[in-house]
Parts: sequence; structure tokens; C-alpha cells
Amino acid sequence: MGLEIDEERLGAVLEALPTAAHDDVGRHAHFTRQKYETIYGITPKTIDDKLETVFSITIRQRAGPQSIEQVETSRSAFDAETFQSLESHADAYDYLTDIEGVGPKIANEYLRKVVHAFGFKQAWCVDLYVPLDQHVVAALVETGCIHDDGARPEKTTPGALLNLNPESTPRTRLSASALQAAFRRVAETQGTDRIAFDELWSENKFFLSIPEFRKKSCVKGLLE
Repeated sequence: MGLEIDEERLGAVLEALPTAAHDDVGRHAHFTRQKYETIYGITPKTIDDKLETVFSITIRQRAGPQSIEQVETSRSAFDAETFQSLESHADAYDYLTDIEGVGPKIANEYLRKVVHAFGFKQAWCVDLYVPLDQHVVAALVETGCIHDDGARPEKTTPGALLNLNPESTPRTRLSASALQAAFRRVAETQGTDRIAFDELWSENKFFLSIPEFRKKSCVKGLLE
């Protein structure tokens, strides 16, 4: 059958995660707030004036192999006033991904920061996608939420497990869109938003990926 999503398992994982441990947000959002306030002086009260700054930081951090010139082209194409005028998350996502060099990875990470961590246009929070980076995907594999016909996949990187192109039909990988839809269905049954699954990032980065801390993980009872 190939790669599958176990939604029952997703529900158990979400119940175990401390998604509102710090000021009604999870550890990842809290960590982002602390880092940006300490290093850049950006807070929820100043985020409206710092949208361009956060975009510049995000695209430089997430641009991968893009050249400095390509990053600068993307950065200069972002207009904070235009972004502020957008009415919905869908509009914001489309605006960002229309910028050359900005794909779903950067768009979702930027929106996670400004909306979920800093509270810009909180009404968009319900529609936020979970940024599917190495930590989130690895945690899904570790907890059995993603499995290969009942077995643990050998590889745990997003590129190996997920088809990130919504326009194509995956055959050997999971559709990222299908995973986002599963996140939403499960979150709604627990009265929360899909972005709550972003807390998997903290769980893997600070616990599951470090052997001596795995036993302290909130999802230790669900490890495969």
C-alpha cells in the first residue's frame, strides 16, 4: 500500500503535545517570540511595523542554495503595505508564493511566525499550514503517524516522504496537501487549529533527536 497517514495516531499525538503551554501557544511559538525579541527587538506589539524585517530574516534563513542575488530579488519584491491589506490567509499565501524564490516552505514558515507567534491577523490562524520541515516530519515518523504499510520508513526527510507539489499526483510519496488536510481534520475534533501540530518541531528538535532526552518527550508513550 505504501506510505499512509494514521489519523487516530495523529489524534493521540496532538493530545499529548503541550500546545498551549506558554501564553496559550506552544513551545515553538514561544521560542520564536523570545528569539526575535531578544535578538531583533520584535514583539507582538511591534509586528505590524516589522513585517518586512521578519520576511527578510525568514527568506535568508530558509532560502537554501539560492544565491545572494536571488535572495535579494525575493526580499525586495515583498511589500509590507500590500501584505497588510490582504484579507485572508489564502490571499497572503498566494501573494507570498507569487514572489520569485518563495515556495510553500518559506511562505508557511513566514506566516507561522507573524500570525501564530506574533499575533498578526489572528483570524488567519485557523487556516495556517504546518511548516513541514525535517523536525516535524521526523516526529511524525517516530510516533507512527506516517508509516509504510505498517512499518517505519527508512528515510525521514520531507523530500523523501512528501510530495510538496500540489499540482502533481504522488505515487511513492505522501501528498503534503493530504497531510495538511489530515492535520486539520484531527485538530478540529479536538477544538483547535491545524497549526497546533507545529509543536512537533519542538518535540523532535529538543527531545526525540537527542537520545538522552527521548524519555522526557511528551510523546514517549507513542514512539515506534
